[in-house]
Amino acid sequence: MIIYQYPTEQKLNIGSCVLALGFFDGVHIAHRDLLSKAREVARARGLKLGIFTFGSSGNIKADVQRLYDDGEKAELFEALGADFVVYADFSRLAGSSPEDFVKRTLCGELGCQVCVAGFNFRFGKGAAADSARLAALMTEAGGEAIILDEITADGITLSATLIRGLITSGRIEEANGYLGAPYYIKGRVLHGRSDGRKLGFPTANIKIDVSKITPKAGVYRTAVLVDGRIYSAVSNIGTCPTFEGTETRLEAHLIDFDGDLYGKEIRVYLLGYLREERRFESLEELKMQINIDKIKTIKENGEIKWQHLGLK
Repeated sequence: MIIYQYPTEQKLNIGSCVLALGFFDGVHIAHRDLLSKAREVARARGLKLGIFTFGSSGNIKADVQRLYDDGEKAELFEALGADFVVYADFSRLAGSSPEDFVKRTLCGELGCQVCVAGFNFRFGKGAAADSARLAALMTEAGGEAIILDEITADGITLSATLIRGLITSGRIEEANGYLGAPYYIKGRVLHGRSDGRKLGFPTANIKIDVSKITPKAGVYRTAVLVDGRIYSAVSNIGTCPTFEGTETRLEAHLIDFDGDLYGKEIRVYLLGYLREERRFESLEELKMQINIDKIKTIKENGEIKWQHLGLK
């Protein structure tokens, strides 16, 4: 996967390509349908497939906590068949006219022959132009635009806003259904207070990225990917009130794992919400509850395969 920044002082030399256009926060099933169509067109015409989107460093949707950061989105794009992604600086393109965006940026500098966008795609200064205008301008420039109709699930219009709301309210299984793969949190394992180890349930602790959404506090059944292996896990997101914690973090107890995880990068896939986080009156009561959570996780997770996590 090649990652380009745009605009840049150097010529990108991408060559002729198909571009999928959008913000793609979360890369949910409507996005996946759009990318699938773009991939189909690119392969049929022998062209490279690229994603044109906006980087998180710009001021587009600056007040919105993302589902995934730029690096994570690039990993998802690659898994879905993209050859490259262009992260554009919104602040430097916000003043472009619709004509300039299509003729100079898409067709001229990026070599786009065909672009694929959703029914609600808007562009140009003040988001003045819609998908119909995109199609007309692409035709004028000698290219083509394919506009996809609205995609709904259970009669609901899919959006990253909907999915963010589900995740922050603990409705993770619904969110995963709309995402097309389990939502995950990635991070490097840090040294914690060793509270879990003292209880007989050692945990891998990772920081919560405050620039992204924080799932509802509580205990989740999860799957953890580390060193190319998948483990069922019981994970807590919150402050660990029994131990008087104050910082929100993720702690994952990997079932049937024995080893040292410190310094390793892991991915924690949220598969289901088990219960709310609460303060226990004694450590014995907490241990009993963790065992209950562990048994339920083993039963409900079953054998987790790569395809269950959207990895194969």
